[in-house]
Amino acid sequence: MKISDIDFPDPLSAALRDGKLVVFAGAGVSMGEPACLPNFKSLADTIAAGTAQTRQDKEPVDRFLGRLEHAKVDVHARAAEALSREDLKPTELHRDLLRLSSGAGVLRVVTTNFDRLFEQASKDVLDSSPEVYRAPALPLGNDFNGIVHVHGAVTHPGGMVLTDRDFGRAYLTEGWARRFLVALFRQFTVLFVGYGHKDTVMNYLARALPESTASGRFALTGERDADPQRWRVLGIEPISYPQSSPDDYSALNHGVHGLAGFITGNVLDWQREITEIALKKPPLLSEEEADLIEEALKDEIKTRFFTDAASSPEWIDWLDKRKHLDALFCSGDLSEQDKLLAQWLAKRFAFSCTDQLFLLIARHGTRLHPHFWWDLGRKVESDKQDRLDKKILSCWVSLLLATAPVDADRYVFLGMGKRCVEHGMMDTLLQVFDAMTGSRLRLKRSFPWPDGDKGNQSPSVEVDLPMVGDVSWSSVNKLWEKSLKPNLAQVAGPLLGIVIRRLEKQHLTLRAWRNASRKWDSDSFQRSAIEPHKQNERQRVTDVLIDASRDCLEWLAKNQSDAVKHWCAHLVGSEAPLLRRLAVHTVSVRADLTADGKIDWLLARISLHDLMARHEIFRALRLAYPKASPERRKAIIDAVRAYRWPDEEDPRKDRRTAYHQFEWLHWLYSSDSNCVLAKQALDAVSAQHPEFKPSEGPDFLFWWGGEAEIVRSQSPWTITELLAKPAADWLRELVSFQPTEVLGSSREGLVNAVREAAKQKFDWGLDLADALAGAGEWDADLWSGLIRAWSGMDLDEDKHLTVFKRLGRVELYPKHAREIA
Repeated sequence: MKISDIDFPDPLSAALRDGKLVVFAGAGVSMGEPACLPNFKSLADTIAAGTAQTRQDKEPVDRFLGRLEHAKVDVHARAAEALSREDLKPTELHRDLLRLSSGAGVLRVVTTNFDRLFEQASKDVLDSSPEVYRAPALPLGNDFNGIVHVHGAVTHPGGMVLTDRDFGRAYLTEGWARRFLVALFRQFTVLFVGYGHKDTVMNYLARALPESTASGRFALTGERDADPQRWRVLGIEPISYPQSSPDDYSALNHGVHGLAGFITGNVLDWQREITEIALKKPPLLSEEEADLIEEALKDEIKTRFFTDAASSPEWIDWLDKRKHLDALFCSGDLSEQDKLLAQWLAKRFAFSCTDQLFLLIARHGTRLHPHFWWDLGRKVESDKQDRLDKKILSCWVSLLLATAPVDADRYVFLGMGKRCVEHGMMDTLLQVFDAMTGSRLRLKRSFPWPDGDKGNQSPSVEVDLPMVGDVSWSSVNKLWEKSLKPNLAQVAGPLLGIVIRRLEKQHLTLRAWRNASRKWDSDSFQRSAIEPHKQNERQRVTDVLIDASRDCLEWLAKNQSDAVKHWCAHLVGSEAPLLRRLAVHTVSVRADLTADGKIDWLLARISLHDLMARHEIFRALRLAYPKASPERRKAIIDAVRAYRWPDEEDPRKDRRTAYHQFEWLHWLYSSDSNCVLAKQALDAVSAQHPEFKPSEGPDFLFWWGGEAEIVRSQSPWTITELLAKPAADWLRELVSFQPTEVLGSSREGLVNAVREAAKQKFDWGLDLADALAGAGEWDADLWSGLIRAWSGMDLDEDKHLTVFKRLGRVELYPKHAREIA
């Protein structure tokens, strides 16, 4: 930072801001008017006056004074007298150094001078009297506040460090000055003022300078100093100021005055000065003005003054070349100044100087800090300019989508979508929707799927596909319902392509991580029906994708029969259950197919017994069957009667086959009670199994009851059957049962049936727990059913204690600790 022709280094400026600077003042500070005190050599001459003693050529001053003391001259008293004039007054440099040192709210001045001019000057500068220390009673060098006379003061002449013996005591034998200074130099940044590198005092101070230190050491020295390298030998960096002659210290005084003013200037002065500079264009700045802006950008309040005033786009390159914008294109925390600059760039230039901002982003690798991304996004989505260029908006949206952070703000996405609608930019709107529905791979710990393999019960890895950013169902649904759905005539085709690709990608990712033995699709499982239905309890982003694809297909079915024909053929052949279900749903609403045509399509393209598409197939046939010809009705009934339970070794396969046929035939008959074919086929099955009763919601594999309690019909045994005999008698069958189809009779269905049985009959559940414990079946999933049953029951204290006794076995904890807790 350049002030009054002095280039103050950045570490010095930083120390000033942080309150880490110590001003170290020498004799030169007190030599100017009106103090006009002598330097160390002149003081020695004054002390020696009238003693007939003279300093020999090249004799060190401290040694000469020591020789005078040995000759019985009262060196200390004479020095105090010479430095204690009644008219003695401090210089402006004293005041400015105090202002400089106290700018950050803490005063740290160390001086080798004996005079009390700093104390006098403090009355003009400071609000209260500072702490004052004098040798040898010095404070801790790494923690002090006040004025320190490290070589003593005139108020106590005997303690003044003048002679070689005094210096030896201070720095060697007793070492109090050395200890103080070593700690000071290690803790603080030090600015020497009023010294020459050849001064006697500097020779002693050099002994207290650590060889290496994290803090800087600087010395203000005239440019006529013949050998600045001598300062560097001492580990001190010289700061040069101009001189017209060896005795010209005006630049020093002006520079310190300016630096003190910079540190202590009031807010209004700073605002005025920074505003005046910021209103200019960077090429017109003087070096001092440029340095002032550089320094101002290190302070939050001063940065705000700059951003409030600066409007020229030339500031963008100026700041970038000086690395002030680098943080906006990296990760990590931003300072308040960085945040102000990010907001300024977005607010001032996002639309008025687009190319300059794009080039800035390009220079930094087309990446944005999340905070800068948010500022730009908020500007783009909230700007109300009626004449906003569509091309510029499109460019900004594509850039923001490409650089969106993992936790991107969903409101920015929604705002961009709204802006696209206002400007009729449907293609760009589709990009926003595509980005909002993107997912990222996240690994998570899970337990293995129950498969009876007790040798493989270690935790396994599963995946989750959360949305990018903090996108929620409500935000994506809002964009769909408010912006895209009303414009299906324009977006149905391309939107359908986007959504189907997204669903396919999700399925492939999940399949890659899924256990090969599990024909499972969580997205399909969690969506009960493709059409709006009370069974669709969940609200996920995937549900919005399903709704969008369904509505697009329905629109195409009404308006573009060739396109929907192509899509149905493509989707029905997919491995992803959701896509097959979408195909079947679409066929049920296609206007280009008759009822017979729909039945032919179903029989030719998909198995009636595709469990994952069960609801859509049942629904499609309920809609088509009443309008179908007798031939197609017979074809459907024949396909139902041809069904056989897939597990040939299941001893109950015949019963399972019959019940499956019964549910289908009852469904067809209920769709047209006048159908003789359906009635005859249903009566034939009912005659063999009069105990069969139609289930609630046979088209659903999982039915949510009125109390949001999931009832799973796919248990190998009903609750009534389980309760019909003692729990211990069931143990072997319950533990050994293995499912043959994921969504047929399953372990999960069995566990839920056990839960319901235990809830209906408390003692039955206790007996099953005792039987499991007696057989050592601690890891059995049946415990989950029992624990959930007891957790959901209104048990009294005695029953609770009875349950706790069963659950108090440590053998249960490795597998069931969480449920027990």
